[in-house]
Amino acid sequence: MDALTRARQFWAERQPRERQVLATGAAFLAVLLCYMLLIDPARTGIERLQRLLPQTRAQAGELEALVSEAKRLRAQPPVAAPGAGDARAALYASLDAAGLVAAHNAPLANGDLHLSFANVPYARWAAWLVGAERTLGVHAVAVSVKATATPGNTDIELSVRLPRA
Repeated sequence: MDALTRARQFWAERQPRERQVLATGAAFLAVLLCYMLLIDPARTGIERLQRLLPQTRAQAGELEALVSEAKRLRAQPPVAAPGAGDARAALYASLDAAGLVAAHNAPLANGDLHLSFANVPYARWAAWLVGAERTLGVHAVAVSVKATATPGNTDIELSVRLPRA
């Protein structure tokens, strides 16, 4: 006997009052199951998305601002690459303007420049490097930073690649 035949036999053996109670219980379970599987997940998902919407809009606004900034920067003319002598002189001038004195500087065989700084404020040096990369077109190739006994000061070994003419 298959399951469908057994279910029909079970249903036929019930009194009309029992059938009504079973049908009502089955309908209630079907409605409850439909709510738990279909309606509640959709409702909670919508609520979660509505809570996240302001944050997502703010992120989209930031992204649009970054894209417009990138477009604006791309439209600017590139940094003019001075000759090697001019680049080195401009680099030394930018160091003087930042109040940094290289304890040692030496040109390397590949045209890069190696600079050593002793006990300099790290924040000032980092700001100078960022500015030199932007304005002069130099690129840091190797950097070694060691803390000194003076808080905020460091000993720095730096190799920079100067722009080529």
